[in-house]
Parts: sequence; structure tokens; C-alpha cells
Amino acid sequence: MWTFLITDAYFQSIWTEFEWEHRVNMTTSVSEPRDYLKHVMKSTNMSCLTPEGAMSGDCDFLSANMYARSLFGEDALANLSIEKTEAGNITGHVRICSKTQGIALSLGDRITMAQKDNKPSV
Repeated sequence: MWTFLITDAYFQSIWTEFEWEHRVNMTTSVSEPRDYLKHVMKSTNMSCLTPEGAMSGDCDFLSANMYARSLFGEDALANLSIEKTEAGNITGHVRICSKTQGIALSLGDRITMAQKDNKPSV
């Protein structure tokens, strides 16, 4: 996947047009939401569209939109919604949308494999 940046309006318009959505539930021992977002971005080669300022501060909840384009020009979108539990773990889900089922499932598999890695390299 190649990474590009797109506008919020474009993200919203293609999110509603895409036919395939794949939801990946996550639980990991990673303790910081922003570190886990970076880990997911690295493992999927997706760009974060949510401005850094919107994710700043000390908070146990994080929601971020991500985007990537394949070598074949196919767009993929993702929305990460996670929170830090009282036990200090990260839990939540990622919703992946794409025009084709293959891209959505492939990114879901990458995220599933990434959450098994308890020590992200960010």
C-alpha cells in the first residue's frame, strides 16, 4: 500500500461509497494509545489523517482515521477506535472500508498480526 493524504470531505465521501467493511477487534498489552496507532500505521502502511493536535494531551481514548492507496490505485480507509483499560491494556476495534473485499480482509489480517506483536517498534 502507498500512503497519501486526502481531505476529510474525500474520506467521508468514499467511506459511504465503499461496499466492503471489515471490523477487527483488538486487545493488546501495549499501554499507550498513540504508540499503538503508530504501530498499526507502520504494519499497514497507512497514513493518519487525524491531525496531531486532535490527539494531543493525556487521554485514555483515541479515535483516528487512516488512509492508503494500493499500487493498483485502490483506496483503503480505516477508523481506529481504542481505549486504555484500568489494567493498562489497549482494547477497541478498527473498521476498514474498501471497494473490494480482498483489500479489506488483507488489511484486517495485517492488523491482526500486528496486535500479536506486544512490542511495537515506533
